Amino acid sequence: MNISERDMMKRFLLLFTLLAGSSLYAQDAKPKETSLEFYGFVRYDAFVDTYKGLNAANEQFFVLPLYAGTDTNGDHINQTPTYNFSSMATRVGVRIAGPVVFNAKTTGNIETDFAGDLANNPAMFRVRQANVVFSWEKSSLLVGQTWHPFWSGKVFPTVGGLNTGCPFQPFNRSPQVRFDYKPGSELILSAALVSEFQYKSYGFSKIDSMSPKAMTIEKTDAFTRNAGIPELIANVELNKGKFTFGAGASLKYIKPTLYTVGISAGKDDKKYVSDDLLRSASFIGYAQYTKKMFTIRAKAVLGQNMTHLTMPGGYGVKSVDPSTGAMEYTPYNTLTSFINAVYGKKYQVGFFAGYLKNQGTTDALYNFGTNSSPVAVTPGLVPNVASMYRLSPHFSINVSKVRLVFEYELTSAKYGTGSITLNDGSYASSVTAANHRALIMLMYSF
Repeated sequence: MNISERDMMKRFLLLFTLLAGSSLYAQDAKPKETSLEFYGFVRYDAFVDTYKGLNAANEQFFVLPLYAGTDTNGDHINQTPTYNFSSMATRVGVRIAGPVVFNAKTTGNIETDFAGDLANNPAMFRVRQANVVFSWEKSSLLVGQTWHPFWSGKVFPTVGGLNTGCPFQPFNRSPQVRFDYKPGSELILSAALVSEFQYKSYGFSKIDSMSPKAMTIEKTDAFTRNAGIPELIANVELNKGKFTFGAGASLKYIKPTLYTVGISAGKDDKKYVSDDLLRSASFIGYAQYTKKMFTIRAKAVLGQNMTHLTMPGGYGVKSVDPSTGAMEYTPYNTLTSFINAVYGKKYQVGFFAGYLKNQGTTDALYNFGTNSSPVAVTPGLVPNVASMYRLSPHFSINVSKVRLVFEYELTSAKYGTGSITLNDGSYASSVTAANHRALIMLMYSF
């Protein structure tokens, strides 16, 4: 055997030893306890509107046409054609499958998009979902941020627009703790404690005096956190064959202000701590039927002060204590509903119809003005909207990972104008604002 052959033999023995060792190590190695699955889509929206609206996400998320008055000739100021091209709804997420902890299978979800600070800097990352779930045989516990329980799991509209049927469909993702119990294969009982984060309530951030012009109204999650009580929600859902039925109830408290200002003779600058809370109750019912390529779903919500669900409404001041400025409040009551039908798979047609009605405040409002010129204070999301509706057909082509949608959306809102009626917060007259949106949406999923 020459030198080169010896070297080759040594190298062969070394390689064999390494391979054998790695094989033995692989047999003894434990399987990974955590696995990751990435998902998401690239989304492009191109649309034309005829009326400026209350919207978010670079105008992609259209809620309703926003009435801003008329000019000298009676023409609506906000009635002007606009367009937009945008990819900011592009989304990425990761699903996490973890080890067994506390005899429960653990999973997690982190999801983000580019619709960050919607008011100031919309083209930035934000947290959409971030939660962990502990799953047992008949129950599960979710901790973190995800869809509000009134989103109703799988029963939400199929449409082309980013608004997903809002404001007729509750739209909200919030930090929460939710417990689901499944006594059988068909029934799910749920209870949740929900806070606010990106979808918020309205209140007073500053009060210089008990005059409407000296009260600064703002939207922030502090008003519900200052109440010291998270939103309490209970849901029940029945899945039986092709049918799904569900119902739920919510109890929510906010503290609209930390202080008020007393009204003294000639001067009103003494502050008094406010302990008054606003209590609101809301109820939801929904149903869905699915057979092969056809799905029809319907939902109705009757609730109070549902601005955190991206629904018009709010509340009003119903009384003021002259000595301390202490205020009591009364909520606006809103009824909203929709029906949505979709047929097809590769070629799909769908139709969405929604209706919303402002049913006024529960109690009469306090008059900050005079009998001839009444003035009320009503914090909220366009609480002067009396009613609105939406009609929206769409056609889509779905091929592999690509979805192409053509959609027409008519959203019409009736705004209260003139003097406010103190008995229920309605208005003496109204004006209608309507927007026509033509949308093309392209989505590439991964």
